[in-house]
Amino acid sequence: MKKHKVLLFFLSSLLIFLIIFVAALLIGRYQISLSDFFKAIFTNDESVEIERNIIVNLRLPRTIVAGVTGVALSVSGLLYQETFQNKLVSPDLLGVSNGAGVGAALAIVLGLSTAFVNIFAFAIAVGTVLLTCLVAKLFRNASSMTLLLSGIIISGLMGSVLALIKYFAEADTQLAVITYWLMGTFSRVDMMSVYVLAPIVAILIAILLILRWRINIVALGKEEAESKGLNYKFYRYLIIGIATLLTASTVAFCGTISWVGLVIPHIVRIISGRDTRKSIPLCITFGAVFMVVVDIISRSFTDQEIPLSAITGIFGTVIFIIVLVRYWRSYHEHQG
Repeated sequence: MKKHKVLLFFLSSLLIFLIIFVAALLIGRYQISLSDFFKAIFTNDESVEIERNIIVNLRLPRTIVAGVTGVALSVSGLLYQETFQNKLVSPDLLGVSNGAGVGAALAIVLGLSTAFVNIFAFAIAVGTVLLTCLVAKLFRNASSMTLLLSGIIISGLMGSVLALIKYFAEADTQLAVITYWLMGTFSRVDMMSVYVLAPIVAILIAILLILRWRINIVALGKEEAESKGLNYKFYRYLIIGIATLLTASTVAFCGTISWVGLVIPHIVRIISGRDTRKSIPLCITFGAVFMVVVDIISRSFTDQEIPLSAITGIFGTVIFIIVLVRYWRSYHEHQG
């Protein structure tokens, strides 16, 4: 029965995503009617040239990137939570977000182009996680708690470095750009962003789908995994590495987006349980729907775009409270 329930939710959320995707191409400060949309997409009618440019050059790439970002952050959040056996873990756990922030801020202060901002953000985000793993090794303790504590330490260090870079940035120009980048935005993405980001995320997700039964075993803990003959250390670091690349790649293009990787996995687990063979596909569709809706809200209701983290923070807080209340009631019902 539960298998059919998960399949129903997956197909329903996939259908909702397709509807929301089309709606995202229509909705914005410049409204496009459904008839003009079809004319712009399926004909060469010059009367809808403005609409065609808006759809193809502005809304299509950012909607694709929004969906891909939702997929990457949701799945990476699920991976971190299962691997560390901690439901309060989020994708920026090991310092990815602060590391990316340092890279982007450094590139902005140096006056580099948007492409170099993305490259610097990605490289230093990955480097930050490698530094976290190196610090964890110094403790000579392979426990998940050691890696968590190392992540907190290095994330704090990167936060301090970021604050220092912001201090030396030009207050009237560079500081504003850095601050806006750190709050998350899809305003800078174009089709080149899609061509780079989408294949990276697609390849990593495909690898995860192949490994999904091993993720279940890793989530049981070291002793249980090794008793089943699995190379726990190798697969744990592989899963963490994939989750890190998913997060770093999206943060490099879109800035820091909070709550997505924390909240969506909790919603999915209510439906599918902890079986990643079911939860990963649901995270893909649920995360994509959530981020496209957030993008629509971000660019549709004010003259200036609302930062993504402001919207995800509001939605995430409300959703997370509802999820916690549900868990709390379920716990007391079982205790009673």
